[in-house]
Amino acid sequence: MKKNKKLIYIILGILISIVSLYYAFRGIDLEKSIEIIKNVDIKYVIFSAIVSNAIIPIRAIRWDCFIPIRKKIKKSSLIASVYIGYMCNNIFPAKLGEVIRAYTLGQKEDINKASILASVVTERLFDVITGVIMLSLSVIFIPTLPKTILYIAIFVSSISAVGVLVLVLLVSKQVFAFGILEKILKILPKNFAIKILEIAKNFVSGIGFKNDKLHISLSIVYTILYWFGQSIACLLMLKAFSIESSFPLAIFVIASTGFGFAIPSAPSGVGPFEWVIIFALTQVGIDRTLAASFAIMYHMIGILPIMVLGFISTLFLGINLKSATKNKLENN
Repeated sequence: MKKNKKLIYIILGILISIVSLYYAFRGIDLEKSIEIIKNVDIKYVIFSAIVSNAIIPIRAIRWDCFIPIRKKIKKSSLIASVYIGYMCNNIFPAKLGEVIRAYTLGQKEDINKASILASVVTERLFDVITGVIMLSLSVIFIPTLPKTILYIAIFVSSISAVGVLVLVLLVSKQVFAFGILEKILKILPKNFAIKILEIAKNFVSGIGFKNDKLHISLSIVYTILYWFGQSIACLLMLKAFSIESSFPLAIFVIASTGFGFAIPSAPSGVGPFEWVIIFALTQVGIDRTLAASFAIMYHMIGILPIMVLGFISTLFLGINLKSATKNKLENN
């Protein structure tokens, strides 16, 4: 049954990628796109690739703030595991790289893998919230965006703000929060209410982070530094294509790609990634063919260097990826 579900998820992801690629590149002038890519300012492409991949260790160090154990973890293991996970996301479907990096770190540092997997869930939730905040802030400073985008961003950010407050309450004041939830659920049928409460408790128990002021503060600082660096990398790539750009536009594009990666797809987010970038850039008046050329190149600098760095990290940690993917991950 589990294998059938996994197969359905993989097939669904591939279908979503195919549909996304079709709508992303429909009507694109292929010859013009190739010509645009040939004439990019290569120095900005190189700088963008360097910044984009060199900033990843900050994300890896931030990950330590989410792992709910007090054992000291080597930063080299954290960084190498993240590079390996990113590499595997480019190879395997269903975001399998996220589980592989948890397994890799657990094996190298002898840490309970369930705790690490919980931290991965927390990290993804944190990034979704961050992406919504970035998107909401960026649209305010891009006057050429349609008003509809602004209204959607405000609505989504409002929902996210409520979600954050509820999440903080559930994690920090569990007895109090679940007491309120139980009272609210009394209006529902008993069996249904019990099921919802059970789901809520399982969700909260699956969230992992170091619940102290220092690590919470550090996670926020590292997040700001990481996304600032990625925004700089995006800005450099925009300059490589001579696209009239600004820092808010770079943030808008980066936030959009985050939602593209969140959609089930083929390995590396192929399809949704290109579609959201083309959609984002065309909303500010960028030609579709130019936007498509940018999306292709921008995706390439996020794939090729990571494959190299991930392979080097695998050798550095001495991890057997075949064992990780065929044995341990099946159990997880």
